[in-house]
Amino acid sequence: MSDIALQLERLNNGTINSGDNIIFDNVVYSSGNITYAPATGIITLNEAGRYVFDWWVATQTGVGTSNIIFAVNSSQGDNLIGNLPGKIGETVGIGIVDVVAPPVTAQLSYQGAGSVFYASTVPVKATLVIVEDDIAGEGPTGPTGPTGPTGDTGPIGPTGDTGSIGPTGDTGPIGPTGDTGPIGPTGDTGPIGPTGDTGPTGPTGDTGPIGPTGDTGPIGPTGDTGPTGTGDTGPTGPTGPSGPSGGDTGPTGPTGPTGPSGGPTGSTGDTGPIGPTGDTGPTGPTGDTGPTGPTGDTGPTGPTGDTGPTGPTGTFEPNPFDVFVEAGAVGGDGTQAAPFGTIQEGVTAVSPGGTVNVLGGTYSITAQVLINKAGVTLRGYPNTLIVLEAAVIPFLVTGSGVTVEGLTITSDIPYAVEFIQFAGTNHKLIDNVIFGPVQAGPSSGWVVNRGFVTQGNVVNLIVQDNIFYSMRQPAYLNPNSTGYIVDNVVYSTRGWVVDGAIFVFSGNSWGIPENTDDSGADIALLAGTITGAPYDPTTVLSENNSLATISDQR
Repeated sequence: MSDIALQLERLNNGTINSGDNIIFDNVVYSSGNITYAPATGIITLNEAGRYVFDWWVATQTGVGTSNIIFAVNSSQGDNLIGNLPGKIGETVGIGIVDVVAPPVTAQLSYQGAGSVFYASTVPVKATLVIVEDDIAGEGPTGPTGPTGPTGDTGPIGPTGDTGSIGPTGDTGPIGPTGDTGPIGPTGDTGPIGPTGDTGPTGPTGDTGPIGPTGDTGPIGPTGDTGPTGTGDTGPTGPTGPSGPSGGDTGPTGPTGPTGPSGGPTGSTGDTGPIGPTGDTGPTGPTGDTGPTGPTGDTGPTGPTGDTGPTGPTGTFEPNPFDVFVEAGAVGGDGTQAAPFGTIQEGVTAVSPGGTVNVLGGTYSITAQVLINKAGVTLRGYPNTLIVLEAAVIPFLVTGSGVTVEGLTITSDIPYAVEFIQFAGTNHKLIDNVIFGPVQAGPSSGWVVNRGFVTQGNVVNLIVQDNIFYSMRQPAYLNPNSTGYIVDNVVYSTRGWVVDGAIFVFSGNSWGIPENTDDSGADIALLAGTITGAPYDPTTVLSENNSLATISDQR
């Protein structure tokens, strides 16, 4: 096998014009007799064979074109085309180049009209993979060799895990009850366990019935008989029962004299001893709790204690909703007393809804600043100057509700990029000054630098009270983006470019030199832009914007 393969990537942002080769800046893999020239983007295939080319390119927008076309071309006439029916997305291509007479060169180039921008929102902008498949060098399959002897039987493998238990079957019918067995002997009584803790006292029960009266105590001794009264003899009582027979009859005693009637009653004998007390009856129910007595007077206040020692002085913590940046600062924490040194540090530290305060100074930009937090404001202080010093889009605004305010932005030389690119909803560009270095000659030959560009998903962008000058265009408004452009001043450009976008223009004015000295216009309406409001009639559009010159290409 020849083992020929090559994988290339492009990581840098930028623009590619019609007919230009893609310059891949990262060789991911290279093997075999194949070479790549990073200065020109040309690949050389040094061996005969069949080569598979597989590639994609991510683009973000385009100028002067409505679709994207890339193709692999070779020195022997191959042309493998991939296209995209729009400006934003990923163009993909695949094909085969059959090299018969090496060496053969090939390159991946942009074949569409105008120019396009690589996608700045993804890390890898383009990839190309080339693999030589080796099929042409393979001979026919040889005859099958004789079957070798059967090998010894291998050892028995371990027993597999026991399978899961199957479902339980239905319960069978209940059988007849058997005879009761004889009662077994009573077991020994177990030892008495320890007495448990006394439970809480239960509520007082109802009063029980009155217990029976206790036994009557013994009769006390009979008191002395009082003197016999002389009252009249009472009638004879009934005869008592006869006593038992056989007893001797006693002699009859003499009859005592009859006492006088009405004699005094004898005195009462002494009271016998008190009998034992009967059992105590059950306790009656507890009576209701009496009312709470009045609160007593408050006692006097005690003496004040000694004052404790003074604690350490506190410090101010950085506020993530109010972050400060100052050019050249080192080791700061984002407070106004100790600001960060770069705008990207401030954007990284600020919380959604907060403000990055860019203090006065000159800020050199060589890498893109991504502002992707909802509701963040990037606010410039007086004497703030931002200078782009590399061919990158300095500010990419995504998400929602971002405000860019009070900045002055320019570049050291003209670069073919916009200063700000917007994606997302409800952003604001307010009270900024954006300009480029002066370019010589007619504006049709200037480098295509712009104040800002909208992506297709931009909704309700407000651009107000800004100044744009000395650039190819103040802005390029891509299809389906919407918003308002109000009270801005524009001069020494080729004017606003509306490419299928829907923006309301009002109160804008035009400085000197004017925008129309080289077949330009104040507002250009490209083919594909809607008719009717907010652009028609164009005479009203002109009157509402300081008699703007309108280039209607619809």
